[in-house]
Amino acid sequence: YFYFMKNVIFNIWTLVEKLVSFNLNHFISYQKSTKKPRNFMEKIKNEESINNFLVDYRQNLIFNILRWNRDEMVIETNELSLPHANSLRRILLGEIRTIAIEKVFFFYNSSILNDETIAHRLGLIPISINSEFLSRTKLENHNKIEKIVLEFKIKNQQETFKKISVYSKSIKLKNYGLFSSMNKNSAITPVFRDILILKLNPGQKIKCECHCVVDSGSKHAKFSPVGTAFYRISPRIKIVKEIFGNDAEKINEICPVKVFTVKKSSKNYTSVLSVVYPQFCTLCKECLRIDIEKQRPIRISRLKKKITFIIESTGVASPELLFHRAISLLVGKCNRSLSILFKSYCF
Repeated sequence: YFYFMKNVIFNIWTLVEKLVSFNLNHFISYQKSTKKPRNFMEKIKNEESINNFLVDYRQNLIFNILRWNRDEMVIETNELSLPHANSLRRILLGEIRTIAIEKVFFFYNSSILNDETIAHRLGLIPISINSEFLSRTKLENHNKIEKIVLEFKIKNQQETFKKISVYSKSIKLKNYGLFSSMNKNSAITPVFRDILILKLNPGQKIKCECHCVVDSGSKHAKFSPVGTAFYRISPRIKIVKEIFGNDAEKINEICPVKVFTVKKSSKNYTSVLSVVYPQFCTLCKECLRIDIEKQRPIRISRLKKKITFIIESTGVASPELLFHRAISLLVGKCNRSLSILFKSYCF
Protein backbone atom coordinates (compact mmCIF):
# COMPACT_ATOMS: atom_id res chain seq x y z
CA TYR A 1 0.00 0.00 0.00
CA PHE A 2 2.91 2.31 0.76
CA TYR A 3 4.42 1.90 -2.69
CA PHE A 4 1.00 2.11 -4.33
CA MET A 5 0.34 5.54 -2.80
CA LYS A 6 3.84 6.57 -3.75
CA ASN A 7 3.14 5.62 -7.36
CA VAL A 8 -0.11 7.58 -7.37
CA ILE A 9 1.58 10.78 -6.20
CA PHE A 10 4.33 10.62 -8.80
CA ASN A 11 1.90 9.78 -11.58
CA ILE A 12 -0.49 12.62 -10.77
CA TRP A 13 2.45 14.98 -10.45
CA THR A 14 3.42 14.03 -13.98
CA LEU A 15 -0.06 14.93 -15.27
CA VAL A 16 0.36 18.48 -14.06
CA GLU A 17 3.85 18.84 -15.53
CA LYS A 18 2.78 17.44 -18.88
CA LEU A 19 -0.53 19.24 -19.44
CA VAL A 20 -0.72 22.38 -17.35
CA SER A 21 3.04 23.18 -17.10
CA PHE A 22 2.58 24.17 -13.48
CA ASN A 23 4.93 23.39 -10.63
CA LEU A 24 3.17 21.61 -7.76
CA ASN A 25 6.08 21.39 -5.37
CA HIS A 26 4.12 23.35 -2.75
CA PHE A 27 1.26 20.83 -2.93
CA ILE A 28 3.42 17.80 -2.08
CA SER A 29 5.71 18.10 0.91
CA TYR A 30 6.51 15.43 3.44
CA GLN A 31 9.44 14.76 5.72
CA LYS A 32 11.44 11.56 5.55
CA SER A 33 11.40 9.68 8.81
CA THR A 34 14.73 8.60 10.27
CA LYS A 35 13.08 5.82 12.24
CA LYS A 36 13.04 2.27 10.98
CA PRO A 37 9.82 0.86 9.54
CA ARG A 38 8.17 -2.25 10.81
CA ASN A 39 9.21 -5.75 9.87
CA PHE A 40 6.65 -6.31 7.12
CA MET A 41 7.93 -3.25 5.26
CA GLU A 42 11.39 -4.79 5.15
CA LYS A 43 10.02 -7.86 3.39
CA ILE A 44 9.05 -5.89 0.28
CA LYS A 45 11.31 -6.95 -2.56
CA ASN A 46 12.04 -5.72 -6.05
CA GLU A 47 12.15 -2.09 -5.04
CA GLU A 48 14.37 -1.33 -8.01
CA SER A 49 11.79 -2.68 -10.43
CA ILE A 50 9.13 -0.42 -8.86
CA ASN A 51 11.35 2.61 -9.30
CA ASN A 52 12.01 1.63 -12.91
CA PHE A 53 8.27 1.38 -13.46
CA LEU A 54 7.86 4.91 -12.18
CA VAL A 55 10.49 6.25 -14.54
CA ASP A 56 8.99 4.43 -17.53
CA TYR A 57 5.50 5.59 -16.64
CA ARG A 58 6.49 9.22 -16.48
CA GLN A 59 8.46 9.14 -19.70
CA ASN A 60 5.77 7.36 -21.73
CA LEU A 61 2.87 9.56 -20.61
CA ILE A 62 1.70 11.64 -23.59
CA PHE A 63 -1.28 13.98 -23.90
CA ASN A 64 -2.86 14.85 -27.21
CA ILE A 65 -5.52 17.57 -27.19
CA LEU A 66 -8.02 16.68 -29.89
CA ARG A 67 -10.48 19.54 -29.31
CA TRP A 68 -10.25 22.57 -27.08
CA ASN A 69 -12.61 25.53 -26.83
CA ARG A 70 -14.33 27.60 -24.17
CA ASP A 71 -16.81 24.94 -23.04
CA GLU A 72 -15.24 21.61 -23.99
CA MET A 73 -11.89 19.87 -23.99
CA VAL A 74 -11.15 16.43 -25.41
CA ILE A 75 -7.84 14.84 -24.40
CA GLU A 76 -6.35 11.61 -25.68
CA THR A 77 -3.71 9.99 -23.52
CA ASN A 78 -1.86 6.73 -23.18
CA GLU A 79 -0.32 4.89 -20.22
CA LEU A 80 -2.91 6.44 -17.88
CA SER A 81 -4.47 3.89 -15.57
CA LEU A 82 -8.24 3.63 -15.30
CA PRO A 83 -8.37 4.29 -11.51
CA HIS A 84 -6.60 7.63 -12.04
CA ALA A 85 -8.99 8.62 -14.82
CA ASN A 86 -12.01 7.64 -12.71
CA SER A 87 -10.69 9.62 -9.73
CA LEU A 88 -10.36 12.74 -11.87
CA ARG A 89 -13.86 12.21 -13.24
CA ARG A 90 -15.42 11.93 -9.77
CA ILE A 91 -13.57 15.02 -8.52
CA LEU A 92 -14.75 17.04 -11.50
CA LEU A 93 -18.35 16.04 -10.89
CA GLY A 94 -18.61 16.42 -7.14
CA GLU A 95 -15.66 18.02 -5.35
CA ILE A 96 -14.78 21.30 -7.08
CA ARG A 97 -16.39 24.22 -5.27
CA THR A 98 -18.41 26.78 -7.22
CA ILE A 99 -21.01 29.44 -6.47
CA ALA A 100 -24.74 29.10 -7.01
CA ILE A 101 -28.01 30.64 -5.80
CA GLU A 102 -29.14 28.93 -2.60
CA LYS A 103 -31.98 31.08 -1.19
CA VAL A 104 -34.46 33.36 -2.97
CA PHE A 105 -36.50 35.96 -1.07
CA PHE A 106 -39.55 37.32 -2.94
CA PHE A 107 -40.97 40.80 -2.33
CA TYR A 108 -43.77 40.46 -4.87
CA ASN A 109 -44.61 38.09 -7.68
CA SER A 110 -47.69 38.58 -9.86
CA SER A 111 -46.59 36.23 -12.65
CA ILE A 112 -48.31 32.97 -13.52
CA LEU A 113 -45.51 30.87 -11.98
CA ASN A 114 -45.23 30.01 -8.29
CA ASP A 115 -42.38 31.24 -6.12
CA GLU A 116 -40.95 27.72 -5.75
CA THR A 117 -40.79 27.20 -9.51
CA ILE A 118 -39.00 30.48 -10.13
CA ALA A 119 -36.58 29.86 -7.24
CA HIS A 120 -35.73 26.44 -8.65
CA ARG A 121 -35.05 27.92 -12.09
CA LEU A 122 -32.87 30.68 -10.64
CA GLY A 123 -30.84 28.18 -8.62
CA LEU A 124 -29.90 26.19 -11.74
CA ILE A 125 -28.48 29.21 -13.60
CA PRO A 126 -24.63 29.01 -13.62
CA ILE A 127 -22.95 32.08 -12.10
CA SER A 128 -19.61 33.35 -13.35
CA ILE A 129 -17.07 34.43 -10.71
CA ASN A 130 -13.31 34.76 -10.44
CA SER A 131 -11.62 31.54 -9.33
CA GLU A 132 -9.13 33.37 -7.09
CA PHE A 133 -12.01 34.93 -5.17
CA LEU A 134 -13.53 31.50 -4.50
CA SER A 135 -10.28 30.16 -3.06
CA ARG A 136 -10.01 33.05 -0.59
CA THR A 137 -13.63 33.50 0.45
CA LYS A 138 -16.06 31.36 2.44
CA LEU A 139 -19.69 32.23 1.79
CA GLU A 140 -21.97 30.67 4.39
CA ASN A 141 -25.64 30.97 5.23
CA HIS A 142 -25.21 32.33 8.74
CA ASN A 143 -22.76 35.07 7.73
CA LYS A 144 -24.79 38.24 7.15
CA ILE A 145 -21.96 40.56 6.08
CA GLU A 146 -19.94 38.37 3.70
CA LYS A 147 -22.64 37.56 1.20
CA ILE A 148 -23.12 37.87 -2.53
CA VAL A 149 -26.66 39.00 -3.26
CA LEU A 150 -28.16 39.12 -6.74
CA GLU A 151 -31.27 41.13 -7.53
CA PHE A 152 -33.95 40.05 -9.97
CA LYS A 153 -36.42 42.85 -10.67
CA ILE A 154 -38.54 43.48 -13.75
CA LYS A 155 -41.96 44.90 -14.59
CA ASN A 156 -44.11 44.75 -17.71
CA GLN A 157 -46.02 47.99 -18.20
CA GLN A 158 -49.78 47.88 -18.67
CA GLU A 159 -49.59 50.13 -21.73
CA THR A 160 -47.48 47.73 -23.78
CA PHE A 161 -50.27 45.18 -24.36
CA LYS A 162 -47.55 42.61 -25.14
CA LYS A 163 -46.16 39.59 -23.36
CA ILE A 164 -42.43 39.90 -22.65
CA SER A 165 -39.82 37.21 -22.06
CA VAL A 166 -37.52 37.55 -19.05
CA TYR A 167 -33.98 36.21 -19.50
CA SER A 168 -31.05 35.66 -17.17
CA LYS A 169 -29.47 38.98 -18.23
CA SER A 170 -31.98 40.65 -15.88
CA ILE A 171 -30.11 39.25 -12.85
CA LYS A 172 -27.84 41.98 -11.45
CA LEU A 173 -25.37 42.14 -8.58
CA LYS A 174 -26.69 44.09 -5.60
CA ASN A 175 -24.44 46.39 -3.57
CA TYR A 176 -24.47 44.61 -0.24
CA GLY A 177 -21.98 43.97 2.56
CA LEU A 178 -18.25 43.64 2.02
CA PHE A 179 -18.63 42.80 -1.67
CA SER A 180 -20.51 45.97 -2.63
CA SER A 181 -17.59 47.27 -4.71
CA MET A 182 -16.55 43.92 -6.10
CA ASN A 183 -18.35 44.42 -9.41
CA LYS A 184 -15.74 47.01 -10.37
CA ASN A 185 -12.90 44.50 -10.24
CA SER A 186 -14.52 41.22 -11.27
CA ALA A 187 -18.07 41.02 -12.54
CA ILE A 188 -20.44 38.45 -11.03
CA THR A 189 -23.04 37.71 -13.66
CA PRO A 190 -24.82 34.68 -15.13
CA VAL A 191 -22.66 32.76 -17.57
CA PHE A 192 -25.31 32.83 -20.29
CA ARG A 193 -27.49 35.90 -20.75
CA ASP A 194 -30.14 34.23 -22.90
CA ILE A 195 -31.58 31.67 -20.44
CA LEU A 196 -35.37 32.02 -20.41
CA ILE A 197 -36.75 32.24 -16.86
CA LEU A 198 -40.39 33.24 -17.27
CA LYS A 199 -42.84 35.40 -19.27
CA LEU A 200 -44.81 38.35 -17.97
CA ASN A 201 -48.21 39.53 -19.17
CA PRO A 202 -49.02 43.27 -19.28
CA GLY A 203 -49.20 44.69 -15.75
CA GLN A 204 -47.31 41.80 -14.09
CA LYS A 205 -44.11 42.33 -12.13
CA ILE A 206 -41.61 40.42 -10.01
CA LYS A 207 -38.89 41.34 -7.53
CA CYS A 208 -36.67 39.03 -5.49
CA GLU A 209 -33.22 38.73 -3.91
CA CYS A 210 -30.96 35.74 -4.58
CA HIS A 211 -28.38 34.81 -1.94
CA CYS A 212 -25.40 32.84 -3.24
CA VAL A 213 -23.44 30.11 -1.47
CA VAL A 214 -20.19 28.32 -2.32
CA ASP A 215 -20.40 24.53 -2.26
CA SER A 216 -19.54 21.40 -4.28
CA GLY A 217 -21.51 19.12 -6.55
CA SER A 218 -21.72 16.43 -3.88
CA LYS A 219 -24.41 18.53 -2.16
CA HIS A 220 -26.42 19.49 -5.26
CA ALA A 221 -25.95 19.26 -9.01
CA LYS A 222 -26.25 23.04 -9.40
CA PHE A 223 -22.81 23.43 -7.77
CA SER A 224 -21.16 21.08 -10.27
CA PRO A 225 -18.86 23.04 -12.64
CA VAL A 226 -19.22 20.50 -15.46
CA GLY A 227 -22.22 19.38 -17.43
CA THR A 228 -20.55 16.02 -17.86
CA ALA A 229 -17.07 14.57 -17.49
CA PHE A 230 -16.32 11.07 -18.70
CA TYR A 231 -13.69 8.95 -20.38
CA ARG A 232 -13.92 6.21 -22.96
CA ILE A 233 -11.48 3.42 -23.73
CA SER A 234 -10.35 3.55 -27.33
CA PRO A 235 -11.58 0.62 -29.45
CA ARG A 236 -9.30 -1.49 -31.62
CA ILE A 237 -10.57 -2.94 -34.89
CA LYS A 238 -8.46 -5.51 -36.71
CA ILE A 239 -9.20 -7.12 -40.06
CA VAL A 240 -7.67 -10.59 -39.77
CA LYS A 241 -8.37 -11.60 -43.35
CA GLU A 242 -8.90 -9.26 -46.27
CA ILE A 243 -12.51 -8.78 -47.36
CA PHE A 244 -13.21 -8.16 -51.04
CA GLY A 245 -16.13 -7.42 -53.35
CA ASN A 246 -19.74 -7.43 -52.25
CA ASP A 247 -18.90 -8.51 -48.69
CA ALA A 248 -16.78 -5.40 -48.22
CA GLU A 249 -19.58 -3.16 -49.47
CA LYS A 250 -22.13 -4.84 -47.18
CA ILE A 251 -20.00 -4.27 -44.08
CA ASN A 252 -19.32 -0.69 -45.12
CA GLU A 253 -23.04 0.02 -45.49
CA ILE A 254 -24.14 -1.73 -42.29
CA CYS A 255 -21.73 0.22 -40.04
CA PRO A 256 -23.79 3.08 -38.48
CA VAL A 257 -20.82 5.39 -37.74
CA LYS A 258 -18.86 4.67 -40.95
CA VAL A 259 -15.70 3.25 -39.41
CA PHE A 260 -14.79 1.38 -42.60
CA THR A 261 -14.23 2.40 -46.18
CA VAL A 262 -13.91 0.53 -49.48
CA LYS A 263 -10.78 1.01 -51.54
CA LYS A 264 -9.65 -0.46 -54.82
CA SER A 265 -6.99 -3.13 -54.51
CA SER A 266 -3.98 -2.85 -56.80
CA LYS A 267 -3.50 -6.61 -56.95
CA ASN A 268 -6.71 -7.99 -58.42
CA TYR A 269 -8.48 -4.67 -59.23
CA THR A 270 -11.35 -5.32 -56.82
CA SER A 271 -12.65 -3.38 -53.83
CA VAL A 272 -11.16 -4.19 -50.42
CA LEU A 273 -12.35 -3.22 -46.93
CA SER A 274 -10.12 -1.07 -44.70
CA VAL A 275 -10.43 0.71 -41.33
CA VAL A 276 -10.37 4.52 -41.48
CA TYR A 277 -11.91 5.92 -38.24
CA PRO A 278 -11.55 3.36 -35.43
CA GLN A 279 -12.10 6.06 -32.76
CA PHE A 280 -15.74 6.45 -33.87
CA CYS A 281 -16.60 2.82 -33.12
CA THR A 282 -19.39 2.39 -30.55
CA LEU A 283 -18.90 -1.39 -30.20
CA CYS A 284 -22.32 -2.11 -31.68
CA LYS A 285 -20.85 -5.25 -33.37
CA GLU A 286 -23.02 -4.92 -36.46
CA CYS A 287 -20.03 -5.79 -38.62
CA LEU A 288 -19.62 -9.12 -36.80
CA ARG A 289 -23.11 -10.31 -37.70
CA ILE A 290 -22.16 -10.82 -41.33
CA ASP A 291 -20.56 -14.25 -41.71
CA ILE A 292 -18.17 -14.54 -44.60
CA GLU A 293 -17.50 -18.18 -45.48
CA LYS A 294 -18.61 -19.14 -41.95
CA GLN A 295 -15.80 -17.04 -40.50
CA ARG A 296 -15.48 -13.71 -38.77
CA PRO A 297 -12.52 -11.89 -40.28
CA ILE A 298 -13.06 -8.79 -38.11
CA ARG A 299 -12.04 -8.61 -34.45
CA ILE A 300 -13.06 -5.84 -32.06
CA SER A 301 -11.37 -5.19 -28.72
CA ARG A 302 -10.32 -2.29 -26.50
CA LEU A 303 -7.01 -0.56 -25.86
CA LYS A 304 -6.97 -0.05 -22.10
CA LYS A 305 -3.82 2.06 -22.28
CA LYS A 306 -5.40 4.58 -24.65
CA ILE A 307 -8.10 6.76 -23.07
CA THR A 308 -10.10 9.68 -24.42
CA PHE A 309 -11.09 12.10 -21.63
CA ILE A 310 -13.98 14.52 -22.30
CA ILE A 311 -14.73 17.56 -20.10
CA GLU A 312 -17.79 19.73 -20.83
CA SER A 313 -17.89 22.83 -18.66
CA THR A 314 -21.04 24.71 -17.67
CA GLY A 315 -19.19 27.98 -18.31
CA VAL A 316 -18.25 28.89 -14.74
CA ALA A 317 -14.60 28.12 -15.56
CA SER A 318 -12.58 26.98 -18.55
CA PRO A 319 -12.21 23.20 -18.93
CA GLU A 320 -8.41 23.31 -18.64
CA LEU A 321 -8.70 25.18 -15.34
CA LEU A 322 -11.19 22.61 -14.03
CA PHE A 323 -8.86 19.78 -15.04
CA HIS A 324 -6.02 21.54 -13.23
CA ARG A 325 -8.12 21.90 -10.07
CA ALA A 326 -9.07 18.22 -10.17
CA ILE A 327 -5.42 17.21 -10.38
CA SER A 328 -4.55 19.53 -7.49
CA LEU A 329 -7.31 18.07 -5.31
CA LEU A 330 -6.19 14.53 -6.13
CA VAL A 331 -2.61 15.42 -5.22
CA GLY A 332 -3.85 16.83 -1.91
CA LYS A 333 -5.70 13.60 -1.17
CA CYS A 334 -2.59 11.56 -1.93
CA ASN A 335 -0.54 13.86 0.27
CA ARG A 336 -2.93 13.41 3.20
CA SER A 337 -3.00 9.64 2.72
CA LEU A 338 0.78 9.51 2.61
CA SER A 339 1.11 11.58 5.79
CA ILE A 340 -1.33 9.24 7.58
CA LEU A 341 0.66 6.29 6.26
CA PHE A 342 3.90 7.67 7.69
CA LYS A 343 2.29 8.33 11.06
CA SER A 344 0.77 4.83 11.22
CA TYR A 345 3.73 2.69 10.14
CA CYS A 346 6.71 4.69 11.36
CA PHE A 347 7.69 4.89 15.02
